[in-house]
This record gives sequence, structure tokens and C-alpha cells, in this order.
Amino acid sequence: MLYVLCLPRFAAADADRIDAFRRRHEPARATLVPPHLTLVFGAAMACRPALETALAAVAATEPAFDLTLGDPHTHLDDRRREYAFYLRALDGTGPLARLHAALHDGPGLPTRRPDTSFDPHLTLTGAPGAAPVTAAAAAFAADAWPLPVRGHVDAVEIVQLLEGRLDRLTRVPLAGSVPLAGKGATGEACPQDVRS
Repeated sequence: MLYVLCLPRFAAADADRIDAFRRRHEPARATLVPPHLTLVFGAAMACRPALETALAAVAATEPAFDLTLGDPHTHLDDRRREYAFYLRALDGTGPLARLHAALHDGPGLPTRRPDTSFDPHLTLTGAPGAAPVTAAAAAFAADAWPLPVRGHVDAVEIVQLLEGRLDRLTRVPLAGSVPLAGKGATGEACPQDVRS
């Protein structure tokens, strides 16, 4: 399955706080994928060329943007049938909504679910039952995180999840951003920047 992700860059203290929380409350997913906001969820591999084309087109005009996260929220995700605890996007929602819209409902692109509105967020933990997520939310409150959390988005990535492994396939910089040289926002190897 294909996913399209924003991988925000955070100040070191915020990045460390997010990483530690995710590793404590959901170590498997924290190891699998860096902190992210999902723009496309579970598309078929056949969508890759259309996704790359649409992403290159919108990224050519959509500038890199700042992102503010806050409003901690617990939610039952019907698609995955799991509870999630996340931080909602407070600023940066306009660019996220435009990117999301450009990657759905065109020829060869995945379609949006009519019963679900786009709610941009960064998931901190998820579980099939409510109890672990409720406990994580309580731990978050007890930790007294300084909110909001601010980050910066300068690229979007298409990734593939296959047999428990995440492969980063295509990284598309947003307009005006500087291409990276071999390292992703999290220090991991990343694919070459793709510009149209």
C-alpha cells in the first residue's frame, strides 16, 4: 500500500519529546515511521504514477510552510478500527488541505471517503482498544507538554508499506525549499528529491 506523508521538521527539544512519547506508547510504529501527517492513506500501488504527477504539480506552486500542532485529541479511527491520540494541526491547515485535495479524486488517484472529512493531525499513539490510548492521553497531560508544538514542512513523501517495512519512494520538495543532500528530516536516508 502507498501513503503520502508530510514529515515535519521540529526543534530538537520537540522532536525528542515526540520521539520519546511515541517510543514509550507505541514502539513498533515509532520504529517503523517517523512523526508525520498523512495526506493519502492506503492507496494501491497502481496509483503511484498519478500520485507522483499530482504531487509534483501541486508542490511546484505550494510553498514550504510552518505548522503548529496542539489540541490533543482522542478519536476512534473507523478506517483502521483503532483508537488514536493525536495533536491537531492549528496552523498550516490551508496548505495541508490543498495538498490533500490535489492527491485525491483525479484520474488514477485514490478517491476521498465521502463520510470522512480531512482532519490534519500528527498521531502520537494508536491501539485497537481505548484503554492504552486513554492511558497515553493521561500520560501526555501529566507530562505537561508545552503546547503548541511548531514545525516546518518543506517536502512531501510517497512511501510504501509492505510486509511490515516502510520504503521511502519519492520525496517532492515544496516550492522554494532547498533540496536535501542524502538525509531526511529524521536523519534517515531518503530518496532523491523529485522536481518537475
